[in-house]
Amino acid sequence: MEIKPSKSRSISIVKGQIVNERFHINNELIQTILENPIKSLGRWYKPDLKDSEQVEQLKHDAISGLKQINSTALPGRLKLWCFQFGLLARLMWPISMYEVTLSHANQLESDW
Repeated sequence: MEIKPSKSRSISIVKGQIVNERFHINNELIQTILENPIKSLGRWYKPDLKDSEQVEQLKHDAISGLKQINSTALPGRLKLWCFQFGLLARLMWPISMYEVTLSHANQLESDW
């Protein structure tokens, strides 16, 4: 198996700060996450290395999904089924991948 520079990303951190140091494989440059963020196992790795943007996207997805389920003409038990097996299943992976604090979860609950 061979490392492919086009599918790889690098990150250099010196004293807690990201620096733009480039790495090479066979005289071919590896892109940094500053140039091109990468997604691995559903998690985005971006230059700021914070989950706040992804938590906001999760919040947006949850609210829009709840509104979409609520706007259907289905009876309550089928809406619950849609929530349990549709929306909740879609939200569990990002919740487990990103650091969603209890305060974010409480805010999401109060917004709905």
